[in-house]
Amino acid sequence: MRAALEVVALRHSGPRLTTAHLDKIELALIEGDNAKTIEEFEMANRAFHQALVAPCGMPRLLASLDGLQLANSRLVFAMARSVGWRPRSNQDHRLILQALRTRNVDQACNLLARHIQTIERLALAAS
Repeated sequence: MRAALEVVALRHSGPRLTTAHLDKIELALIEGDNAKTIEEFEMANRAFHQALVAPCGMPRLLASLDGLQLANSRLVFAMARSVGWRPRSNQDHRLILQALRTRNVDQACNLLARHIQTIERLALAAS
């Protein structure tokens, strides 16, 4: 459900993204790359995903996504407890940002859907 809704939000957000929005997305990506703890990483991850969709202008959709992202955060913390966590670069986030910088919203949406679905599959496998 999160993959479907977040892609809808990005599809509406993408054409509205300004340079300032893209810089905010990139800052969250860098913060995630520099995270030393799972808590820091998850805060940056949430900031990245929220920055992607904030300009969509759909408050109810954004509220729903906040709830789904919170559920995702719980899965991430549970996975980290069971299989461990180590700092890493998030190539998926980089590719999404790159697509948005070139104004390829369709590619960014496809990458985002694949990214979220991969995380969901990993969470199911770990549980």
